[in-house]
Amino acid sequence: MPKLNSFNDRLEQMRLSYRTKKQYNRILSQVGRKDPVKWLREQITNSTPIGTVLPLRSAIKHYLIAEQGLEEDQAEELLPKARGRSNKMRAALTPDQLELYKSESEHSPDPCRTILLLLPETGMRISELCDLRTDDDTLFQGIRGFLFRGKGDKQRFIPLSSRAAAILDEYKEKHEPEEWMFLGYQDCPIRPAAVRKYTRKMADTHEELKGVSPHLLRHTFATNALRGGMELRNLQALLGHASIETTARYLHPDAQMLFDAIKALEVTN
Repeated sequence: MPKLNSFNDRLEQMRLSYRTKKQYNRILSQVGRKDPVKWLREQITNSTPIGTVLPLRSAIKHYLIAEQGLEEDQAEELLPKARGRSNKMRAALTPDQLELYKSESEHSPDPCRTILLLLPETGMRISELCDLRTDDDTLFQGIRGFLFRGKGDKQRFIPLSSRAAAILDEYKEKHEPEEWMFLGYQDCPIRPAAVRKYTRKMADTHEELKGVSPHLLRHTFATNALRGGMELRNLQALLGHASIETTARYLHPDAQMLFDAIKALEVTN
């Protein structure tokens, strides 16, 4: 198994989230005695989802830099390109589906209930919500929201709508969280898997919610923002995308928006 001392030191220096550091260590534990680059090549095929490829590649890259002393560009040259199958596009939840989802979320125990309800209200990644600290709920330029370090250790601010604030305040009043907003076992933040268990249950129980997941709820948030006329740059900032191109690829007008666009053409012609 690769050495982890310098590797973990690098992850700390990169100020990666607790969740990401744990994921990268888990990936390194799978390498065993194999050459990390050779192992990585064995994991990647043309059908491997890009969302699976990227964390594998990042973990090995950090290892090569930390443990073998390579420069970043040298490590990049050794690693296979980040090719892979794009994640399947799924339609956002309809208003009726979203209402059913919220109703079902109310039956889940906290902190999962609160996280489930906040997902479509904030557009945050499930790992970002699970890793929130209590002092991330703050005022920024006079606006209440979550100010936190997201993907890539980039600071991000998510303003809270009145609905999101009410959901969070109800939870805080009942549970009085201390360091971590959503506590799991052994005084650690709750794991995303613990929350996904309830979305899977909804998908299995209700045909209308088949395929529901934290990522689909993030997509639903983005689609509703697009439908409401939000500018792409603002949506990019809320979703935490490094480039506007990523946001543009992430979004797909839903069937109703496309139909409305066709009807608008009929009026003008």
